[in-house]
Amino acid sequence: MPDEMKPAYLIHGSDMAKIDQARNRLRQRAEAEGGAASLEVFEPAENRGSPDADALIEAISTMSLMPGRRYLLADRIEKWGKRQAQNVVEALLASPGETTVVLICRGKVPDGISEGVTQIGGDVRAYVAPDERMLPAHLVKLAESRNFELTSEAAVFLVAFLGTNLTRLGNELDRLALWAGEKGRVEIADLEEMVADTSDVGPFVLGNALIQGDRVRAITIADKMMSRGATAGGTVPPTAFTIRRAAKSLASGRGVPSHLRGTSIEDLRTAAIAMADLEIWTRGGAEYPFELALDLALIAATDETG
Repeated sequence: MPDEMKPAYLIHGSDMAKIDQARNRLRQRAEAEGGAASLEVFEPAENRGSPDADALIEAISTMSLMPGRRYLLADRIEKWGKRQAQNVVEALLASPGETTVVLICRGKVPDGISEGVTQIGGDVRAYVAPDERMLPAHLVKLAESRNFELTSEAAVFLVAFLGTNLTRLGNELDRLALWAGEKGRVEIADLEEMVADTSDVGPFVLGNALIQGDRVRAITIADKMMSRGATAGGTVPPTAFTIRRAAKSLASGRGVPSHLRGTSIEDLRTAAIAMADLEIWTRGGAEYPFELALDLALIAATDETG
């Protein structure tokens, strides 16, 4: 928040980590200025529905006997109906001075809210999360802001292993920052040592099945991944990376790792080409679904005549 507080703020978007950070900054400022009593929070009961719009309206219109600025925060307003939103806007337009109303929307902003906040001289802030394909690059930048280096390969690993929730990824970056130290470097080998992945499902497990040329196992793993909601962005890059890394290791001539014994450069080249074709498919907007495209790629990747 800026030094000069405005009468209202609308914070919205899909980047939940930044939205939570903005909320925490507001709480810290309110408590620093007037103690915990200067901030009143309105949230859905038991995390269901929406915050009580009528209670917020009453709080906005009520004069406070306490000196200093009051802060009223309503979180998860995306489920407000048209009437609720309209009534809140009317209350904002008539709100007394020395009151700051913060509205947090974690979805589509109800009609009229943005215009109402702007009309009284408030601020609208949108925090939009990067799409899944851009997440690894985003994590690299976030690591830089924490004074350590995260390689692009390690960033792909994090997204594949932890998913796309930015709050969860941000927490992991905080832990890695402590582990790496200032100006430290985190590579994929570091993450692989930290993570003992014993699961039978995931893009790295799928990649290993392709490295071994096991078509049946690869398709079985892929089917399980699809049933659990796997996406193209979370599946293709880490699977392809696993194969490319194996090919690089096998071509280095520095000894063959145990999981690559019996695998030839030609086999890995076939698998790498198949996954490269699948990566291109994910950008082309083909009419058939990703699940079919993945199965076709797995068949091609394990084609001994390729």
